[in-house]
Amino acid sequence: MTLAPVSRSTAAGESRHYRELFRHTLSRQILLYFMPLLLLAVFFHIQYRHLLRESARAHLAVIAEQQAATFDLFLRERLTNLANIIEDPLFTPHARDEAYMSVRLATLQQTSDAFADLGVVSVDGQLVTYVGPVTFPEGVNYHDEPWFAELLAGEDRSLITEIYLGFRGRPHFTIAVKRARNGSVQVLRSTLSPERLAEYLATLEGASEVHAAVVSATGILQVAAPRGGSALRDSRFSPPRQPARGIMPQDRAAGVPEYAYAWLRETPWALVVTEAPNPAGGGIAAFPGNIFGITVAFFALMGVVILGRARQLVGKQLAVEHHEAELSGQLVQAAKLASVGELAAGIAHEINNPLAVIAEEVGVLKDSLDPALVQEGDPPIDLPEHLHAIHEAVFRCRDITRKLLGFVRQTEVRVERQDLHAILDDVVDGMLGNELTISSITVVREYDPTVLEILTDRNQLVQVFVNLVKNAVDAMPRGGTLTIMTRHLEDRVAIAMRDSGCGIPAAQLDQIFMPFFTTKEPGSGTGLGLSVSYTIIKTFGGTVRVDSAPGHGSTFTIELPYHPS
Repeated sequence: MTLAPVSRSTAAGESRHYRELFRHTLSRQILLYFMPLLLLAVFFHIQYRHLLRESARAHLAVIAEQQAATFDLFLRERLTNLANIIEDPLFTPHARDEAYMSVRLATLQQTSDAFADLGVVSVDGQLVTYVGPVTFPEGVNYHDEPWFAELLAGEDRSLITEIYLGFRGRPHFTIAVKRARNGSVQVLRSTLSPERLAEYLATLEGASEVHAAVVSATGILQVAAPRGGSALRDSRFSPPRQPARGIMPQDRAAGVPEYAYAWLRETPWALVVTEAPNPAGGGIAAFPGNIFGITVAFFALMGVVILGRARQLVGKQLAVEHHEAELSGQLVQAAKLASVGELAAGIAHEINNPLAVIAEEVGVLKDSLDPALVQEGDPPIDLPEHLHAIHEAVFRCRDITRKLLGFVRQTEVRVERQDLHAILDDVVDGMLGNELTISSITVVREYDPTVLEILTDRNQLVQVFVNLVKNAVDAMPRGGTLTIMTRHLEDRVAIAMRDSGCGIPAAQLDQIFMPFFTTKEPGSGTGLGLSVSYTIIKTFGGTVRVDSAPGHGSTFTIELPYHPS
């Protein structure tokens, strides 16, 4: 069996086969190599993001702790600044001297610009001396102010209030220290500017990475860095008192982001920090762009490698398929030649009949030309009639030899529309008709008239039917009945050949389509007929099955699509 020159339909079919094979090969390559790497990359990406997030959370907690410690130290230094003034031996005799107090205020402001003013308060709450930017009305008394009562009654010598409006009507902090000497108590107070504290908060380590704020235990915002909110308002952050430092998760429902906190020691305030997103995208836990780029480049390279490997494998697969097709064609040709040997007796008998007719007609003509055999008065011989008989016999021989040569010769595969019933009749009436008659086998045809024309290669289908009919003849050595049935099945056609022969043992049913397996006597069969037939049917997208039992004959059923892919 040789291949014909490539036609447009053949080229289109090969192109479709190549695309399908490439698609399947590429899918397998992706599943075997690309997907595991992709899953690993996703897994490690998730793990990396998790570690990065945990690292960012830990970093956020460290910033909160460091800023809280620094802010605590700042407040402690301001209390120490006031304590140094009140403990100075010169303070008591000059407590009512505004010039002295002005010098002291200037010294404080050189230490920290957070100090806004300075004042001396007597034990009864009366503002004795004041230097600063605010003009108070006469008779200002702090006796009823909560901070003053707390400072006098408490054991602590110093106090820092929460932010409040007070007598000046503006948000501020009061920082105060007391001294008891000779049975009298003196209080030195100052005002801390919220603006200066906010500016100081913005200069602490890590301030560029976070938004920081100071919140009281009652949830009032005390100090806020820029974009952190306005002081003296309710804060959305509510850190727990225990533990003293930690991280609170995000609360989407309340609109509270994840934040770290640390409580101060000098005041019941908590310093709260939240991650400040990078304007360029991302924040502390932003995924490094170079790693993402490397990952994308790696998978792009893997895709190119897999694509090239898939093309290479498809090329090798096609080469193997072509080689297998050549071997299959050689096997089919070997089976044909084996069938010819088995058909020889029947073919010889078929040819002998017309040869006998030719010999007889030639003898009659020779006798008519012999003067010794011709009598006067004999009617003239009808020469055209005898020549016509010779002519018919010669063309009968020609048809038989043509069919035989057409069956044996290696021919190209020609997929064309064929009449299935005509092919069956040609096999049982023409090629094997004489053998069936000699073997006393009756052929019963049960053709379905609704069967359509089938797209197939006639020569190969003839070979299949010849093999099946000859197997049936061998299974009925004493004669019998061969029933050939066809049936229309939507997009397929079924052909069944049932004989009344000896049947096939169940143990051999799984082997009958194997090459070189035969149940005949040695020298009576090659074992290629059913194997080749099975291969041909599978090539055209069909199926072959056999139902048999010893003593009850065999039925071979073939199903073929009307339009094979």
